[in-house]
Amino acid sequence: MDEQPAARDGRAAVVAALVVGAEGVAGVLAGVAFVVAALAGSPHDRGTAVILGVLLLLFGVGLLTLARSLRRGSYWPRTPSYLAQFFGLIVAWYQRSTLPAVSVVLLVVCGGAMVALSQSSASRPSRS
Repeated sequence: MDEQPAARDGRAAVVAALVVGAEGVAGVLAGVAFVVAALAGSPHDRGTAVILGVLLLLFGVGLLTLARSLRRGSYWPRTPSYLAQFFGLIVAWYQRSTLPAVSVVLLVVCGGAMVALSQSSASRPSRS
């Protein structure tokens, strides 16, 4: 009887780690793309574009670190992961009129990550 909730809790932790990891990969790819576009293209302000790309790259690497720690069962990455989801929801809200497709994807991904992070094994420190 106890195995089924434990399996469901384990799946929630894996899903949380996978979603946060996917966000991290997307952040790294977006950061690299911004830097390449800023250096190869002709943006209005090249310095700002490069800085934005570097910040996205660092944000993605941070999310990948959180995903790795979530997968290992650590407790500490929950709060920064929730914060990243909150930032994603803010971006989705403010881009809803200019980029509605991006807003919907962000809403679904961030909402799913928050649900997975809220599940018991992802939100409870391990006893091991």
